[in-house]
Amino acid sequence: MKIGIKFNIFNSGYCRYGDKKYIKLKEHGFSCIDFNMTSTNTELYTSPAPDRLLLYEKALADDAGIEIHQAHGPWRSPPKDGTSEERLERMEKMKTSIYLTSLLGCKNWVIHPLMPLGADDLVTGNEKGTWDINLRFMRELLISAKEYGVTICLENLPMTKFSLAKPASILNFVEEIADENFKICLDTGHVSVFDDLSLCDEVRRLGDKIKVLHVHDNKFGKDLHLMPYFGSIDWKAFARSLKEIGYDGVFSLETTAPDTLPDFLFEKCNILLYEIADQIINGNE
Repeated sequence: MKIGIKFNIFNSGYCRYGDKKYIKLKEHGFSCIDFNMTSTNTELYTSPAPDRLLLYEKALADDAGIEIHQAHGPWRSPPKDGTSEERLERMEKMKTSIYLTSLLGCKNWVIHPLMPLGADDLVTGNEKGTWDINLRFMRELLISAKEYGVTICLENLPMTKFSLAKPASILNFVEEIADENFKICLDTGHVSVFDDLSLCDEVRRLGDKIKVLHVHDNKFGKDLHLMPYFGSIDWKAFARSLKEIGYDGVFSLETTAPDTLPDFLFEKCNILLYEIADQIINGNE
C-alpha cells in the first residue's frame, strides 16, 4: 500500500523547499499526496487562468515521482450553504475544483456534505431538509465529475449533532446516489470523535465503498488531527480491518509536521510520520 500525505502548495511546511518540495516529499518516503484546494481565496479560484500554475505543479510532481492521488475540494468554516444563492456560488466553486483536479491527472476528489440547515440539524429536526438539499446538489455535481473522469468521495465529519456526519449516514447517502463516480472518503479521526463508534466496525460497514482515506488520530472527543499513536485509535486493529475489506488504495495521512518547525526538525518529524504509517500497514503484529 502506498503512503501519502496532505499537501498545500500555498502554505504548507513543504513550501520552504520551493520547486524542490516534491523531491523532499519523496526523500521523506512519501509517494502520493492529497492536494489541498479547500480555500477558495487562493489563485486556484481567483485567477482567470490557474491552468498554467497547476500544470507546472503537476510537472514538478511527475518529475519527482509523486502521484497526486486525491484532492480536497472547497470547504469553509463556518459553512455558508443556507440560501440558494450561497449554494449556487458553492456549486460554481466545486465545479471549478473538479476541473482543476482533472488537470492534475487526479481521479479522486474529497468533499464534505453541505450544512444548509446548520451543523445541529439532529437537534432542530431538519435532517430531511439536509438530506434533500444535499441530494439535489450532489446529483448536479456528479454530472461534472463524470464529464472529467473524477470520483467524488464524500467524507464523514466530526460534528456530533449533524445528520450527515457518521459513516453510516454517509453510506446511506452514497447508496442512494448509486453511481460508480460517487464513493466515500473515510476519515479516521472524525470517526473517533464519536464515543459510540468503533473505527474498525465502520471500516467493515463501508467496505468497498471506501475509495480514499484521511488518516489521523484524535482524543478527548476532539478533532485534533494528531499523528497516529498520539491519540486513542487502535492502529493495529485498523490495519487488520483494512486488510479484511481488501482495501488497496493509498494510506493517506491528513496530518503533518508543524509548519513552524525549523528545517532539520521538520524533516525528522515527517520522516518519523512516514515510518509510523509504514509500521501500521507493513509492520509485524
